[in-house]
Amino acid sequence: MSRTHLQLLSAAAFAGTLLITLISFWGLIGFNGASLSLELLKDNYIQRILEFTLTQALLSTLGSILLAIPVARALHRLAPKGRALFLRLSMLAFVLPSLILITGIVNLLGAQSPFASVLGDWKLFGMNGILIAHIYLNFPLATRILYQSYQAIPISRERLSDQLKFTLWQRIKHLEWPAIRAQLASVSGLIFILCFNSFAIVLTLGGGPQATTLELAIYQALKYDFNLSEALTLAWLQFAIAGAIFWVLNYNARVSWLGSTRSSTVYRLERGWLSYPQYVIYWLAWVYLMAPLVSLLFALKPELMTTFPYTALLQSLLLSFAIGLSAATLALLTSIALLNPIRYAVLHRQRKRETSLSWLASHSLVAPAMVLSTGSYIWLLGRGSLEQYATLWLVMLNALILIPFILNQIRSRFIQFDAQYAQLSDQLKLSLRDRLRVTWPFVHRPIKASFALALLLALGDVSIFAIFGSYEYPTLPWLIYTFAGSYRMGEAAIASMVLLILCFVLLQILERNMHVDPKH
Repeated sequence: MSRTHLQLLSAAAFAGTLLITLISFWGLIGFNGASLSLELLKDNYIQRILEFTLTQALLSTLGSILLAIPVARALHRLAPKGRALFLRLSMLAFVLPSLILITGIVNLLGAQSPFASVLGDWKLFGMNGILIAHIYLNFPLATRILYQSYQAIPISRERLSDQLKFTLWQRIKHLEWPAIRAQLASVSGLIFILCFNSFAIVLTLGGGPQATTLELAIYQALKYDFNLSEALTLAWLQFAIAGAIFWVLNYNARVSWLGSTRSSTVYRLERGWLSYPQYVIYWLAWVYLMAPLVSLLFALKPELMTTFPYTALLQSLLLSFAIGLSAATLALLTSIALLNPIRYAVLHRQRKRETSLSWLASHSLVAPAMVLSTGSYIWLLGRGSLEQYATLWLVMLNALILIPFILNQIRSRFIQFDAQYAQLSDQLKLSLRDRLRVTWPFVHRPIKASFALALLLALGDVSIFAIFGSYEYPTLPWLIYTFAGSYRMGEAAIASMVLLILCFVLLQILERNMHVDPKH
């Protein structure tokens, strides 16, 4: 296969991903009399939905950041026992399918909780539950990223602060705050987008019309009310807000979504009375991360093991694997094809071309999954092809959403290979087969890590399946939602444990292959 063939494959990859997005937005233009209704935006109910969506996203972001800063500082300044394990658990929390977390939280703090008498009239469902779940999923992401920033503080500055006899406040103001400030805006914007586009958490923990977000309102308008004008209007509104936030975020520093688990030697560990509050925060963070997962174990009752519908569990697991593997494989192959012209632009120092191609390759970050799903659903519906192609679009949309995450994992290693060996490979006039044999040992670890990450994220999908999936043949997350929705929390806990074990195995593969020695 020649360079021309590779260029054609890359062009086809760009055209294919853009075509899916364009079809989705073409579907948003309208169907069967449905149209964008600006008058609908004046409706008090829609305004309350928008207000609640923005409020819960803002509060979730603030809670995640305010918890992450002291935890990240404690990890850096104290080097406490279990630090590496905590960072790995943080990775698991961030990529954890939300239905596992929801099941654990309901078992821990719901009506059947062992703490029900202590909680009294406190209500889990509504804003309380949404904030607890969102902060749980997102503060580990912020912690890993900010910990990486703390670790990057130069030793020379640490020594200078000691020579100047900085107080604790002066150290934070002049040394630590400048180190994390650059990442705070970016990670806050990223968390805000994740919470703004949240679906499964609001679907299960929202608790009624007073706790409805745009994503959930789109789903209800499309699948229950079949009010296409309302679905179209809300989808455009969500896209406009999420897109604007993404554009602002795009101009800030690049964020490594998964952070780092690497630890460097700290110049001086904090001891004495200064360390006590930090140890309390650190161990409370451990409790926060572990409590929902441990509650799943206590929900496993022996009598349920004999009556549990294992056949339904196996069918859902196999379906989740089929969809996840298909989406992850398609996303990985497409990402490699998309990366080829970006690598060429980087190698030849074509900065503007690199920026444009990178944005096009990751453009699915701009449009939330629910917006893409809604547009595609309406487009297929207008052509009478919904039942025929629903599964195909379920896989393609999942793959499209995964591409930015894969590119983030594999990009640097491929570019590093080009910088060291691309010119030599060209001079030797290696065939494609020989190029693959030379390249694979250099890039196989990030490829394995990205595939594990993609499969992990695809297995947890709820929003795209909610639009295109068949409820008679649920995926494992949707089966958990079905159990939880009918208050069968024991069955939901069993299914959640199966999915949690699967996620843990994939996380092991991801962690093992995330970091490579730059010398090899």
